Amino acid sequence: MQRIILFFIAVFASLFSSAQVSVNNPVDPADSELGRAVSFMSDYLGEFTGGKKFLPDFNKYWPEQDCKMFRIPDQLLYGINSSIPTYLLGTPKILLVKPIGGYVQIKTMFSRIDSSGNQLVTAITNHYIERDEKGRLHFISPMKLAADKWESTTIRNVRYFFPVYHRFDKKKAVELERRIISLEQEWNLPPINIRYYFADTKEEIEHYRGFDFTIAMGNRDKPTGMSDGIDNIVYCGGWGENYFHEVVHLYLNHLNPKSPLTEGLAVFYGGSLGHELKWHIKRLNEYLQLHPEINLNKLDDFYYMDNFTNPASAIMGMLCLATYEKEGVQGLRRILAIPSVDALFDREYKVKPGEWDRFLRKMIAELSEQL
Repeated sequence: MQRIILFFIAVFASLFSSAQVSVNNPVDPADSELGRAVSFMSDYLGEFTGGKKFLPDFNKYWPEQDCKMFRIPDQLLYGINSSIPTYLLGTPKILLVKPIGGYVQIKTMFSRIDSSGNQLVTAITNHYIERDEKGRLHFISPMKLAADKWESTTIRNVRYFFPVYHRFDKKKAVELERRIISLEQEWNLPPINIRYYFADTKEEIEHYRGFDFTIAMGNRDKPTGMSDGIDNIVYCGGWGENYFHEVVHLYLNHLNPKSPLTEGLAVFYGGSLGHELKWHIKRLNEYLQLHPEINLNKLDDFYYMDNFTNPASAIMGMLCLATYEKEGVQGLRRILAIPSVDALFDREYKVKPGEWDRFLRKMIAELSEQL
């Protein structure tokens, strides 16, 4: 998935900035309210010319209160990839424009045509536009519209937002609080004020964020989430009040953002896809025994195993586990500062390229027996 998205940015970053947003179902030219909303949306999308260095002035498009509360008030912007704006993942086409509840809703599809001539849809988004008392247009966050009708409660430094059908599980929240305090103490870090949005499924939380569809949707349902390290937000579908994995990202990613171990650390501390690291290591060992043709010397090529275990993050989590058991947090701090996987194997394990497969298979098998 990451490889596909990185390909998109290369294709579209140079094309999209000058593209006019097309409308699938033409808007009545006599309806000035809808016409102005389409122009507003088109202007906004046209501001995205690539990456985080070229973001628009959000004050032109979002309410003043939102801009004061969030560095990135658009919660769809990094909803698919944490470094590539959603609006650069495909050519936009507005599918629907209609007034609804005092707003104008705009539904937009982002897609590309692949080399075989097939259309690949990356996202379908919903934006809501309203006019303020001075007659200026601005967006209203779909998440805000949803959360205004949700329940909310705060446990220590985490403010939870959840649908009214959910009965808040304080026991889980207290467990998350305990794990956060332990992490802060181990790493000598101050508390972070976190906004934590959760629902029963990934599709549900994505819907509330404003997505009808993303390329990551589908397959069997499992606990999953995403963290926004810019504004310290967690979005969680499944696992309820105790999705520690994404909280770990908020606390530790900024220490060494370019480290290849950021995901591994989150898996080490908080598990992945509904299971702890030990469960994934055992599954990984079983899978590798059944597939001797997999070459771990080319670790980047082994990015998919099945719908329940991510082999790359499990392996990086395993390396964090091995270091932690020997040296604790000081060891994790050291390896987190190593800038690449090649350097990690060379410096920490004295393993050269071409020897990774033997080394990793042995480590995975031995750890699997111990767990």
